[in-house]
Amino acid sequence: MIKLLHLADLHLGRPFRMLGQRGSEQRRALQAALERAVALAISERVNLVLIAGDLFDSPKPSEGTIQFVTAQLRLLEDAGIRIAIAAGNHDMGRDEYVAAMTHLRDAAPAATFFGKSVESKVFPDLDLTLIGRSALAEGTGSPLSGWPRGRTTRFAIGLAHGSVFRPGVVETPHAIHPHEIRDLGLDYLALGDWHSAAEVLPPPTAAWYPGSPEWLAFDQDRSGHVLLIEIPEPGAARVTEHRVGRRRYERREINAAELDDLMLRRVIEDAADPELVFEVALSGLVPLQRTINTEMLERDLGERFFRLRVLNRTHLWLEDASLENLSDQTVLGRFVRLMRERIAASAEDERPVLEEALQVGAALLSGREVLA
Repeated sequence: MIKLLHLADLHLGRPFRMLGQRGSEQRRALQAALERAVALAISERVNLVLIAGDLFDSPKPSEGTIQFVTAQLRLLEDAGIRIAIAAGNHDMGRDEYVAAMTHLRDAAPAATFFGKSVESKVFPDLDLTLIGRSALAEGTGSPLSGWPRGRTTRFAIGLAHGSVFRPGVVETPHAIHPHEIRDLGLDYLALGDWHSAAEVLPPPTAAWYPGSPEWLAFDQDRSGHVLLIEIPEPGAARVTEHRVGRRRYERREINAAELDDLMLRRVIEDAADPELVFEVALSGLVPLQRTINTEMLERDLGERFFRLRVLNRTHLWLEDASLENLSDQTVLGRFVRLMRERIAASAEDERPVLEEALQVGAALLSGREVLA
């Protein structure tokens, strides 16, 4: 039985400018997530900890951040746990300098550190071969190019940092294609780069992203995890997600047309959680006279969350009474009058399109965002 702990994309030292004064609090949360991951590795007595890139947020982390990481690596070394680290695009500079590499080697002299060339490391006592490579510069090819096929040991695993091809999302020439992973025939491929946990391929050629161990940015609803992998026999990797992050992210769509302002506030209040990063997207058709003040909602309710963001994605809908009352002295009023005259003179089958154009144009002239 081989046991692995797979983590990636910690981005230690990230500034979190969008959090203002709470940025330092979230930087500490990133460190706490690594501490919990290390404690999990020790308690589970894993054979190998795999760090798949972006351990740091930049090639030049602070001295305090470096000292923190070296202390965590020493804990793993003292517990007899092997460590393998690949650099990501964030912690590797343009000159291929890898953040704090000298310090990391001193802290964990038995660890395996992968560079930009493909390398293999055999662990005879585990009957295991580890193949790895750090991130490549954009446009220089897939991180899996040139990897050896076949194996000389019972188990074979890989470690890399890069994005897997996804139609319409990741289509760059250097993306990893699933067939590349299958062709390698590894028991498990530990990947880094995506900040939400995701299975890329199931066994027998299992490949996963663990996501960031702690929340980093909006739209990352699957962050906060590390992965525990058990491989009892070749091609039979079992992957279990373990939560180590403190903060969680949730995005909710709310139809503002179905709620008055008081009910809208109550819906947001009901989700209150000091550890929640809550993003609310308001939708629906609302009348001209209703103003939804998102800044006020964030200000009044924000302290009940770790971070609250309210996005106004509503459409403006002008009722007949509102249209009648618009002044011809305004651009909006003149636009509405001209459009209504055109609608009245149009054929019956043309009117629905023109009426929609009236509403969209009025929304734009009123400073509203219009979704396609």
